[in-house]
Amino acid sequence: MNKVNAYEKGRNAMQAGDYEEALSYFREALEIGHDHPLLYTNIGNLLERSGEYEQALSSYQRAIQLDDGQAGAYYGAGNISYNIERYKEALKFYQQAEALGMNDASLHLMIGMCEYQLGQIPFAMARLQRVVELDPQDVEARFYFALTLAQSQLLDEAIKEFQSVINDKENHADAHYNLGVAYHAKAEDDKALDHFNRALSAQPDHLLAANGKKQVEEERK
Repeated sequence: MNKVNAYEKGRNAMQAGDYEEALSYFREALEIGHDHPLLYTNIGNLLERSGEYEQALSSYQRAIQLDDGQAGAYYGAGNISYNIERYKEALKFYQQAEALGMNDASLHLMIGMCEYQLGQIPFAMARLQRVVELDPQDVEARFYFALTLAQSQLLDEAIKEFQSVINDKENHADAHYNLGVAYHAKAEDDKALDHFNRALSAQPDHLLAANGKKQVEEERK
């Protein structure tokens, strides 16, 4: 099989959802000399799916080395770096993807998540608000946007966002817990206890909710 046929068979298998076969064809294309950035990007994507993060990152980096205009490779490298908790590195990759014209909600979400993990709360808030505007149905984006509001002491706005998360996902334990924290900060302890209990109902081993509940109960004695 020549390198073009191997690559095309790999693409077809990938589109059909047969990722193991796709990876096999792509690796065959490499072995017979198909040194192309899109090939390395596709291999990186498949390795990422299987949790082989270091190999996936190397593949994305090879794609970038061959063509530094590959926004998809930068985005993939950002995902890998985020998954292995290299948030500064991930942010740089995502920002490069954005500079190359990538402008979808998933990219803005990941930039916001990196900024959140790095403690850059005002930047994360602005970015996550943009995600919510682009995709109001993204529950996790709304949750993290609410977290940035809460950390900025915008409690009423945070409560509204956490509640919207629960409206769509009733058993979101972390949203209930953070609602409890926000209500406790506002000295509305009945509501705080209610949400700590609901967090524990959804996730009985939620230690933060258990500690929050215990704190409120002890303060009431």
